Amino acid sequence: MRILICGDRNWTDREAIWEYLDSIPAGSVIIEGDARGADRIAGDIAAEMGFEVEVYPAQWDRYGRAAGPIRNTQMLDEGKPVIVVYCHDDLDNSKGTKNMVTQATKLGLLCRNVRWK
Repeated sequence: MRILICGDRNWTDREAIWEYLDSIPAGSVIIEGDARGADRIAGDIAAEMGFEVEVYPAQWDRYGRAAGPIRNTQMLDEGKPVIVVYCHDDLDNSKGTKNMVTQATKLGLLCRNVRWK
């Protein structure tokens, strides 16, 4: 299963991410955007748990403020996730995470908060 995990740059809840990753099938691939906070935490924990991790860093020097949405599109197009799991407590006031969820929803992908049960 290919899972894209994204979220708040100020996210610190490692336990929520660990619990989610502990519930997914072995052999899953984790896709993340190398952003401080949720993305890097997810990538680090996934690697510790033995999952393959694909990292898509934004090219801020090349694209400026558009780098985040461009990276989000790249993660969806190239990463080909089947689900997007987001780590954010206030999606309405988000920029990057909200952009990812909006793009993924338009593609018909399932999007779930990491704390969803």
